[in-house]
Amino acid sequence: MLTQAMGMTSAQQDTRITVCAGEIRDIPQAQLTLPRAGFVAAPYNKELEEMAADLGDAFSVDYLGAFIPLPLGIGERSRRTQKPFYRPNRKRLTSGQKSAFEAFADVPQAAEGRGYSLDGIYFPQSFQNKDHERIWADVRATLDKVKAMIGPVFLDSGTLLGVVRDQSLIAHDDDVDLAVLMQSDSQESAARDWQDIRLRLQEAGLLSDKQVPNPGVYTLRSGGTCKINLVPAWIADGKLHVYPHTYGDLPGAALLPLATCKVTGLPIPARAEDVLDVNYGEGWRVPDPGFSSPWSRANRRFRSFMDALGGNQKGSENE
Repeated sequence: MLTQAMGMTSAQQDTRITVCAGEIRDIPQAQLTLPRAGFVAAPYNKELEEMAADLGDAFSVDYLGAFIPLPLGIGERSRRTQKPFYRPNRKRLTSGQKSAFEAFADVPQAAEGRGYSLDGIYFPQSFQNKDHERIWADVRATLDKVKAMIGPVFLDSGTLLGVVRDQSLIAHDDDVDLAVLMQSDSQESAARDWQDIRLRLQEAGLLSDKQVPNPGVYTLRSGGTCKINLVPAWIADGKLHVYPHTYGDLPGAALLPLATCKVTGLPIPARAEDVLDVNYGEGWRVPDPGFSSPWSRANRRFRSFMDALGGNQKGSENE
């Protein structure tokens, strides 16, 4: 179909892609709404593959809107759609189109009542219209429990970025990031300590029933106001390691002694701006809604850690 578009201007091809994606999207969406036996997805998958090659970017909102319903409509592994759900949600939010994403997400959510499995799918709920005071109270309670049981805990990644740059949670973000400092002195000992922490969290009822596939990240059970992720940190040979972004790039003094966030009163790294430089690059002071964490690079740098956890395999990225 797209091969017939040769000779069109770029704008004409973009319009054609949007129309074609809309046509393909409507077919599996109709399958989710009114299931029919013998639905075959292969021709539509082929069209989407050609479309992605033509776009040079398989992550456009139109493409993802067409891709997401296909595996659900034929009963394939639903977790396959987790990342595609996250990306258009972020793009819609940053474009002021929150209602457009919600309307799209309503279709598969309603399909669950008709027998389609959504096991493993997390539907992002951004912080844009949520009660931030309730969220921080929930985070504080969870953080205190983990600290009392394991050790120092601090705000990390997107949550740290929000309180430092925006003095708030990032509006289009949808989870809270925490890190816990372990007493490990190598990647291998960190893996053992991290596995032990999982058992302790589970025994204490602090580990959520819904975990991401990446064993380097734990999802905590909270008061229900938001999703809270926990990652490991340690200082080895005086160098700071925080999975997945800091691999000995900073001295331990960049973290300790922990400082107090002026916005929330919660612990943050002593040199938070240095940590953000390493995590997001020096341009972090300017919002970049399209930022995507380089998980493959992170897992290569933390290879021994991930191998010990059984996580350096296909599908080990945080989905």
